[in-house]
Amino acid sequence: MSIRLRLLLSNLAMILVPIIFVCLSALLVALLFRGDIKELRNIYLPPEHYDHMTEKNQILIDVHKETMKNPGTFLDQSYLQKIDLQLTKTGGTSLVVRKGKQLIYVPKKLTGLEMNELPPFGFFGEVDPVERIDHQFISIKKLDFFYPDGAEGSLFFVTDASSFAKFVRTSFPILFIGLIIILIGTNGLLTYYVSRSIIRPIRGLQKAAKRMEEGDLTLPIPVTSKDEMGQLAQGFEEMRVRLKESIEKQLAYEENRKELIANISHDLKTPITTIKGYVEGIRDGVANSPEKIDRYMQTIHSKSNELDHMIDELFLYSKLDLQRLPFHFEQIRFDHYLQDFVEELRFDLEEKRVEIALNIEKGDYLIIGDREHLKRVITNIVDNSLKYIDKPDKVLSFHLSTVDEHVLFKMTDNGPGIAEENLSIIFDRFYRVDTARGTEKGGSGLGLSIAKRIIEEHHGSIWAESRQGQGTTISFTLNKAGEEK
Repeated sequence: MSIRLRLLLSNLAMILVPIIFVCLSALLVALLFRGDIKELRNIYLPPEHYDHMTEKNQILIDVHKETMKNPGTFLDQSYLQKIDLQLTKTGGTSLVVRKGKQLIYVPKKLTGLEMNELPPFGFFGEVDPVERIDHQFISIKKLDFFYPDGAEGSLFFVTDASSFAKFVRTSFPILFIGLIIILIGTNGLLTYYVSRSIIRPIRGLQKAAKRMEEGDLTLPIPVTSKDEMGQLAQGFEEMRVRLKESIEKQLAYEENRKELIANISHDLKTPITTIKGYVEGIRDGVANSPEKIDRYMQTIHSKSNELDHMIDELFLYSKLDLQRLPFHFEQIRFDHYLQDFVEELRFDLEEKRVEIALNIEKGDYLIIGDREHLKRVITNIVDNSLKYIDKPDKVLSFHLSTVDEHVLFKMTDNGPGIAEENLSIIFDRFYRVDTARGTEKGGSGLGLSIAKRIIEEHHGSIWAESRQGQGTTISFTLNKAGEEK
């Protein structure tokens, strides 16, 4: 239930409960003074109600007319008994007749009625029509008239008060106080329930915000409802999770930055040390012949090129890491692209005894990609394989196929293979198979890491499959042009 609906129902309840309380109080007060619920009809029912005359009312009207026409008939006991019987049958009312200072007719059930308990002649007030006479509550209506001899006469119509009216009269203070307690309790419970359902989650969010302010993002924020407060708590929880992930990612970046600086320092120091050593050898006269000087200069040139290549790859990796490397995407027939690359590669490796095979299955190989960056990916994969193949006859096998809506590229070599536990980390930056991290094989250790970043920018995936002694297969997928968004 939403907070808005909860507040609406609470307000309605706080309006309806006092209205009901007022109605019940009015009813109790009316019963207290009128004596019977039936008597209230004469006060609140519309005038057309009186058009419907009850038998009891007809008898009372006839009796009233008789007092004016033939008042002497009210001395006849048989007539009085007849009227009393009719009143008893129609409304449970009894007739009492008084002449002067004496009661000339009293029914048996009212034998305990005393003269002084009846209102005097000529008194028309009805301040309290409910009387307690002989341990019972009765309602009295009086009709005054004069007998033929001029004596004062009164007809009393005595009706038993309802049991409910009796209960109200005896228990009115308790009932009234009980209604007040119910009113206060209802409003109190509604206020407590509604405020608790709002304040309690807010306090929980305050505690969570305090923990987040202190840097504690480990404790989850519970979502206990589906209302607005639950949605707010869910928003806080999502913010906590994202903030925690952001901080963890930032810490990981910081750790990677430290590792990158250490790796760069290590990898750059090796060729620089070599260059310094050969320069000092030339300057100190160690190279004392033209042939040795030429060999030293060739080494210095080779290490300088290696150092320049390493710096270029570090710069490229940094631009990829910062997502500042521009990509120029266009439609490419990847099968034709790979054929051209393999032909060029065969020409470049012609003198290094490298056997190159190419197998392209039939299919649609139209992709959206960057030619230069894809060339760098394949080149890095080839260079990495050639660097570690330990056989005199080196073999590189290229295979191109389609899988669903993807183009699948595979390159397999006949190298020593990679241990299974290392397959998941060969695309990490600065990873090398040799644990000593030496650079005698050349390279920066960033080739496969750069290839992975470029493939990811093409919304593809790259992975390796290998067994020690059985070569290695590097594969990557690219989306077909029709599926590129």
